[in-house]
Amino acid sequence: KTLTKEERLVFCRLILALADDDKDAVVKALKEAGYKSQKMDEDIMYTYARVAYDEDNETLTQGQHIQLFMEHLHDSDPVEHLPQQYIMASRVSILLRGLGHAVHQSRSVAKAWRPIAEKVLREEGEL
Repeated sequence: KTLTKEERLVFCRLILALADDDKDAVVKALKEAGYKSQKMDEDIMYTYARVAYDEDNETLTQGQHIQLFMEHLHDSDPVEHLPQQYIMASRVSILLRGLGHAVHQSRSVAKAWRPIAEKVLREEGEL
């Protein structure tokens, strides 16, 4: 899948918002990306973005396996539209974190990807 220029910019804004732990900006970027759920519960949207694109830990996932926790989020506020263009980015983030957990080196993917997102946004005049 190739992202359009606007899709790349939205994802870069989401990455910066996650790296800054800016809940309002995370929710705004998810909405821009096309995320829709039944209740549009901002707490669940924020948590979904953190787990899908940034990090997972015992506290964030309430001690549950990541898949079970994502199912719990879906049960709490069913997703009606998930932006398909970002599925592979989520999968890569989760796979990288899984590798990190296996070697006891947990990381924030958003913080690792931050320099790339900043570069792209700066080149487009958004920073």
